[in-house]
Amino acid sequence: MQQLFKAVKKLFFKRVAITPIVSVILMFVCSVIVANIIFDLSIATEQEQLFFSKSIGIYPSLFWLNYLPILFFIVLFYFLTNHTIFSICFPSGIFIILTIANGIKIKMRQDPLLPSDITLIREVAGILQGFDKESLERILFQISLFMVILLASLLFFKNQKMKWSLRIWSVVIVFLLGGIANQKWYASQSIYDQYPVTGNIYFQVNQYHSKGFVYSFFHNLNTMQVKKPQQYNAAEYKKREQPPMLTSEQKENLPNIIMIMGEAYSDLSINEHIDFSHYIDPMKNYKEIISQEDTIAGHIVVPNYGGGTSDTEYDVLTACPTRYLDNALPSYNFVRKNFDALPRRLAQIGYDTLAIHPGYLWFYNRYNVYPHFGFDTFINLESFDIKTQSKGGYISEKATTDAILQTLKQHIKESDKPLFSFTVTIQNHGPYQNKYNETEKNFDTDVFLTEEEQNMLYNYFNGLKDVDKEIARLLAELEKMDEPVVVVYFGDHLPGFTNGMDFFDILDYDIDIEGTTQQRLRVYETPYFIWQNESAKNSTKILENKEKLLLPEGNLISAHYLGAMTMELLGLEGLSPLYDYVNEMRKELPIIANGAFLQGNGTFIDEVTQQQQQKIEYLIGWQYYKLFDENVE
Repeated sequence: MQQLFKAVKKLFFKRVAITPIVSVILMFVCSVIVANIIFDLSIATEQEQLFFSKSIGIYPSLFWLNYLPILFFIVLFYFLTNHTIFSICFPSGIFIILTIANGIKIKMRQDPLLPSDITLIREVAGILQGFDKESLERILFQISLFMVILLASLLFFKNQKMKWSLRIWSVVIVFLLGGIANQKWYASQSIYDQYPVTGNIYFQVNQYHSKGFVYSFFHNLNTMQVKKPQQYNAAEYKKREQPPMLTSEQKENLPNIIMIMGEAYSDLSINEHIDFSHYIDPMKNYKEIISQEDTIAGHIVVPNYGGGTSDTEYDVLTACPTRYLDNALPSYNFVRKNFDALPRRLAQIGYDTLAIHPGYLWFYNRYNVYPHFGFDTFINLESFDIKTQSKGGYISEKATTDAILQTLKQHIKESDKPLFSFTVTIQNHGPYQNKYNETEKNFDTDVFLTEEEQNMLYNYFNGLKDVDKEIARLLAELEKMDEPVVVVYFGDHLPGFTNGMDFFDILDYDIDIEGTTQQRLRVYETPYFIWQNESAKNSTKILENKEKLLLPEGNLISAHYLGAMTMELLGLEGLSPLYDYVNEMRKELPIIANGAFLQGNGTFIDEVTQQQQQKIEYLIGWQYYKLFDENVE
């Protein structure tokens, strides 16, 4: 029997032996082929491909910078495994998979694949649960095909044995050469910046398309640490930090604060080519709320487009701007100790603090970050029933609103302290293709849309309709209460559709990542409003303090101003020296966003004055201090 098995194995799995010379030829030839496949897969348009080809013609080093990492990993695996075909297939497959993932991410979020995305693999797994069946089956097929190719490479090919000493020394040499190349070329910002970029240089997608996916990816791999700002002096910030300095009058009649960040909440439905006359307007209640004289409403400029929810949270809760961390990692990755964020400061003046997010507690590491920020309690997905409270693949807006109201009512019943409640909703998370199985028309348009485009918008607006309904229900319930309540509602980012930014062009939105300063900023604009119930109107001075804000036309501000501005509206100057600083800075520069700014007089500019730049750099240093040097008990 054993002899028969050997005979069958020999007959069907006869392994082809690869000689060292053939191995060298195959590794060089295949790595060049893979590099060209990656060029074709990663650069979207013919114009971009032509630009990239011309750049390589002028700067041949650009080809080598994209090619060498592929060759490096193939050679490394060759010496590690002593198997040529497997060493070609495995790294090549990983590079191609990363390239495909880069294309998907750009299409959905207009943001390229970054090394930091690999650290969010659990989050990616959670997001994949919302994909449609066809997309998941395609991804599963591609992974299965990759595994089959790897198995076949092991079954049908083999190598002549190499001495262990040769393999070990070769691995050491490859690592040394790789380290030298990385330090000399890939880690160099000056070398990276010398290559031309098509379009706006601040748009990461343009950087990737102009310089190649592989080179850009490995360059970003070297920028995963936050650099200490120049002329940084920790003692300067330590001297300024102090506990809340409020008068007894300021501490009187403190209202409950309900802060809500709506998933992919936007006003994209307000468009001259979209008509809801014969349907339910998905922002009907929002329009009524912001039209009230007592409501403060406008737009915030958030850190990201189509994703990066936690970065907007960080900005609002800390008064620190994610954009000026100058790092591809989510800001929450750097919150590793107690931080004097808004909930902690409010707790110091008598508030109880609560965070609600009906998603996985590990998502964006909120399980660790929220306690660092000073939240007493964190209600997450474990407190909801997925079977009965889900809609569109996530916990519904209704269930989330129920949780906000129930926790507030319970708190009022059990405590004399005011409550700061911060909620991140999740129902209307993308992708939107067939999300709610909404195929019925829910708006009219004079613009031609494909069935796929109609499907995405029908489903997105269907979810937005639920959001609007629940906002109205929440405010109606709060209006009935005798206790003062202030609501701050805002969106985390614009929705990331699978056709990228095509909708903006098709429907003539004045949004363009490579357009004017104002058009570029609109890529990141989401609505916000600040509302108070009748009891709060009688006990707070929000309407009086509103006049002191000196907001620009349209009440447009950067996201990191929103939390601090709310404290100023409540008359809580002195709650935090950082909040007082950014509130003053907001009046001069309502928007700071890396190459796109808004001045207090309503003028959009691409560059600030030297004096304004110094104020920005001071804030950057303060952010660094709070993240890495401050010790908070």
